[in-house]
Amino acid sequence: MQIRSFVYCFFFWSSLIGATPALYAATSTTPPVAPVIERFILKPVDKVEPGTELKFMATGTAKAKATLSIDDVIKDVPMHEGAAGIYEGSYTIRRQDNFTATTGVNITLDVAGQITQAKLAQPLPADKSPPALRNATPRDGETVIANPVLISATFDETGNVGIDPRTIRILLAGNDITRSAAVTAHFFSYRAELLPGSHNVDVSAQDIAGRPLHQSWSFNVAPAAIPATTTLPLQISSPAANAQVGAGAIDIRGRTAPDAKLDVKVQAFAAIAGFFGLSQQIYTQALKADAGGYFAFSFQPQVTVAGTRYEVTINASKSEMSKELKLVLFQQK
Repeated sequence: MQIRSFVYCFFFWSSLIGATPALYAATSTTPPVAPVIERFILKPVDKVEPGTELKFMATGTAKAKATLSIDDVIKDVPMHEGAAGIYEGSYTIRRQDNFTATTGVNITLDVAGQITQAKLAQPLPADKSPPALRNATPRDGETVIANPVLISATFDETGNVGIDPRTIRILLAGNDITRSAAVTAHFFSYRAELLPGSHNVDVSAQDIAGRPLHQSWSFNVAPAAIPATTTLPLQISSPAANAQVGAGAIDIRGRTAPDAKLDVKVQAFAAIAGFFGLSQQIYTQALKADAGGYFAFSFQPQVTVAGTRYEVTINASKSEMSKELKLVLFQQK
């Protein structure tokens, strides 16, 4: 009986001792290893501007959660893993995005809570298109009769990163009128009673990337003694130049010579990411002013996109006289 008990005890302790390594192996875990990022690149693009698609590619540890972030633009955009350890992601630049020479692009790989990050070493390609001034009113060299005179222009954002409104400075005949004018990142306008003679407008500004704009032009205000019949009158009473318009029909009203013929065209310049700078003629019409010279028409865009610019061109003619007038409007945001 004692021998049997001893044998049982021997086998009991032997089984425990033999099971210990297996039990330890089953319960022990290896700490997760931080993922590795071997390469992070931007596929070549000509320039960084609204509508440009930026395509990124990275290689590193497979089966990780990969996300892409761009400073002050987007954060934690998922990247797709195609082949093992190869991650791809893209981003299409929007009109309101602010890309500068120092904008950072980062990738994050996450494996079971172990995180590794890397910054894009490539510099983003600089947009070399300088800002410009368009649609100046009155036009360079034009002689105007009516007072008060509306002075306005739009800032051309096609191909650049946008004007910094804080840098805009407007001089009229050497006097700074910036604070008295209506100024935005898209346009400026100023209305004033001006004396007869030549008047020079000088505009300076910088875009967000720091590139300068400096442009000037001049126009003449005719003495009141010159008869109005020497030129064809043409003016828009509403809406105001560079006004923002809402959804729905846009009504245009104005006045010219009695029974004058008018040709009207409306061009829309889209501001949609991926289609930045796309233009389309959305309205054309031949009109005739009434016996008092008054005229009116309306147009309604089929699709309204915030920030779209509408250029309304009106050509008036009567007898041997003609005159063209351009009105710029912006779709309200």
